[in-house]
Order: sequence, then structure tokens, then C-alpha cells
Amino acid sequence: MGPSAEQSEKTWQQTKSENTRTAVLEAAVDCFYELGYANTTTEKISRRAGVSRGAMLHHFPTRFDLIEAAVEYLNEQRLATFAEEESRIHLGADNSRIEEGIDAYWRQLNTPVFVVFHELKVAARTDKELEKVLTPVLKDFDRAWYEAVTQIFPDLALSEAFARTNYLTQYLLEGMAAAKMIDGPKVPEKKMLAWLKRELRRSYQDVLGTVKRPDASTGG
Repeated sequence: MGPSAEQSEKTWQQTKSENTRTAVLEAAVDCFYELGYANTTTEKISRRAGVSRGAMLHHFPTRFDLIEAAVEYLNEQRLATFAEEESRIHLGADNSRIEEGIDAYWRQLNTPVFVVFHELKVAARTDKELEKVLTPVLKDFDRAWYEAVTQIFPDLALSEAFARTNYLTQYLLEGMAAAKMIDGPKVPEKKMLAWLKRELRRSYQDVLGTVKRPDASTGG
């Protein structure tokens, strides 16, 4: 027996509601990127999303709710893209491919998603409402990021240098990407990327070539 009319209607309404919510969040991220956080209003977001203000308020009753959800959505995008691209690079690999992994991460940092992420962090310094939103969300993001990196690079995660090199990679590349937003071609990205790859390969000498990814993943 097929689903009842009530069940079909409910499913359609749920789908419509989810699509509206996603449209609003994507519009918020687009506005943050194109207009800047300070110049983005709920009216501009609803107009960009193509939804009525009432429909947006149904999902996000306050500006605080919308900002919080937008930041979470942004972080979900970053994590999903990172996991997808890095996993694809390492498909079938016996050992983690450090150079390819760094190149993929650097490409992700040169996108509108990271530009918005960085701008929100800077804006939170003087915007207490935004700071209140960002602080717990960023803590959750950092935990999820570390878990993702550990799963994607199981052999490297066994190294004594793993935590240190994760901080090094994240701070160096994100800092360089932030500088590139202003300085452009003056940022010596090729030189710094080459140095980072050499440093990581040196730091992981205790596991590279001795621990295979499949064995590390299964604890073997």
C-alpha cells in the first residue's frame, strides 16, 4: 500500500521547508561575501533568497538565530568539502599523500567560503552578538575538524608530531590565505607551500612508509 495523502503532503511540506531554509542560508553566505558582514541585513538576505520576510522569520525568528545557523552551515560546507576532496585524493593509497593533501587544502582556502569564514572571525572582535554565536560554533568546528583529519590521515595520526603539524598547517595556510586577500600576488605561496610539504614529510618520518593507511584505519 502506498503512502497516504497526508503522509505525501507532509513529506512535500518538509521538503519545501528544508529548501527554503537552505536557500536563506546560502543567500546569507552570499551576502556576507559580496556585501560584507556589516552591510548585510535580514531584508537583503530574504531578497537574495527569493523568499518572503515572513517565510524567513518562520525559520529564523531573530537575526541572532539566522547568523548562528549561517555560521553552522558555513562550517558544515567547509568540513564536507575538505573530507570529500581529501578522501578522493587518498582513495586506494597505502600511505597518506602529503603533497596532494596540502594542495587540496590550499585550494579550499582560496574560495568565497573561507573569505566569509575569515571575515566573520575578524568582525566578532568588536561585535559581541557575533562573538556569542561564533565562540561555541568554532569550538565545535575545531573538534569536528580534528576528528576528520584523524580519519582521513590515519597513518599520520599515529605520529608523535600529528597534533603539532596540524596546528602548523592550519595556522600557516589560513594565515597565508587571509594575507592573500589583501596582498594578493605578494604572498610567497609557492615558496611557503614547498617548505610546508618538506617540513611535514620530515616530521612524519616515524610513520611514513612504515605504517599503511588500511592498517592504521583498522588499528592493525
